[in-house]
Amino acid sequence: MSTVANRVYQDNLPSLGLLALAVTLATYILNLSNYYHPPVCVTGAILLFGGAIQLLIGVWSHKQGRVCSACALLPLGIFWLSLISYEVFPAIGLGSHPNQITMFSFLSLWGLFLAVLFLGSFRQSVAIQTLYGFMMFSFVALAMDHLRADNVFLLIGCSTGIVASLVALYIALAENMNHLFKRTLLPLGAWSCFEEGDVEVE
Repeated sequence: MSTVANRVYQDNLPSLGLLALAVTLATYILNLSNYYHPPVCVTGAILLFGGAIQLLIGVWSHKQGRVCSACALLPLGIFWLSLISYEVFPAIGLGSHPNQITMFSFLSLWGLFLAVLFLGSFRQSVAIQTLYGFMMFSFVALAMDHLRADNVFLLIGCSTGIVASLVALYIALAENMNHLFKRTLLPLGAWSCFEEGDVEVE
């Protein structure tokens, strides 16, 4: 019985990573929006623990041969941890905020990384494609916001970022529910490599 329980726990670990991704992304978007700014300590704690969870699950996924989840969660975990030095430390008086060009370059490179994930997700579920697509548009729009004085790109980036966090939350919930009841209760559009191992290598 303990072996079966351990197997179920391990199968749900990538879903836990997606849940951490949803929380960290939503927190970051709220921190950038003009409507509500979480306290600095809350933002820092969520980015720290959420990034660490994604990083650890990404390493575990790599060891288990789950290439899809490892390629997504491992770099994104590093992203959230690195973001602390840009968003949290300057707010508490440790260092200064990066200039606009630096943030544009930083977010643009991560947007390019998400574009690669998006292009490589067409053999995965529609839900995963949607997640990567919205995250890509969000990061690109947030990068462009640092080069413009208006809030058009900020609004686009925050809107698509919130949608992406909701999609990540849905995927995590769907994979856990489908795995628990052994049937498709919440559809994902197709098979997802976050759920059962990895893609087959021909």
